[in-house]
Amino acid sequence: MSSTKEFRISLPNQPGQLVRVCEALSQRNVNIRTIAGIAGTNRLAMVTDQEDPTKEVLQKLGLSFEEVELLTVRLVDKPGTLAGFARKLADANINIESIYRLGVTADGVEVAFTVSDIDKAKPVLGL
Repeated sequence: MSSTKEFRISLPNQPGQLVRVCEALSQRNVNIRTIAGIAGTNRLAMVTDQEDPTKEVLQKLGLSFEEVELLTVRLVDKPGTLAGFARKLADANINIESIYRLGVTADGVEVAFTVSDIDKAKPVLGL
């Protein structure tokens, strides 16, 4: 397991805002590992391969954002594995606030997630 940052960004709900962010990140050679948005909101969440340049780009664009610590784990890619992972956290009364699939590896799936209490979650997951 490792940790990285999730950037939660507020964007104006108008055409061209996403391209503005993506082009600025591209110019700094920042790769977006995963991205999520929800229709009807002006919130975007993303994970990149370079945290400091991402923060600088968002600040330069004048965007409101927050950084949240994100944990990553590799899970076996088979039915029930994610349920077992989520059950451990639920049984400890820890809420999963966001979750993403970052990629597929030879030995499983890399999953990134944020939780309500990161310090409590680490020992529950054996980290």
